[in-house]
Amino acid sequence: MGDSFSKMVAILLAVILMFVVPVFYMKEESVRLKQTRIIEEVTFFVDGVRNTGILSREDYQRLEKILYNLGGGYRICMSHYSHIIDEDNKEILFNVNADYEGQIFETFNKGEDYYLNKQDYLKVIVKDSDEQIVAWYGGSVKYEAH
Repeated sequence: MGDSFSKMVAILLAVILMFVVPVFYMKEESVRLKQTRIIEEVTFFVDGVRNTGILSREDYQRLEKILYNLGGGYRICMSHYSHIIDEDNKEILFNVNADYEGQIFETFNKGEDYYLNKQDYLKVIVKDSDEQIVAWYGGSVKYEAH
């Protein structure tokens, strides 16, 4: 009786190790690959804007479509920070203007591209359906092509 019980436990452990563990591993690997793809696409998008200073609706929709096709209900959050230096008499005031996605989408709805100036900063964050940050990337605009 004890010998058959130990055989049953051994078979059960073998089944768990041979089938269940690889399934969990593949699921985790799938999530990791999806996150890598999201980071890659966000980096490509932001670097394109940084190189030209132009945030086009077509590029945004391309990123949105890729994230939609990956599943997971991802949401894109964008921020644009511009530095304004006001020289008033002898005092220099340094202000930061922040344009969030509302102003960017207003420009898109007019059918226009959104322009950034050299040294402006663009930050893109991708969140999942649970509002957890999946990827983020940003940087300063290096060149204005407009």
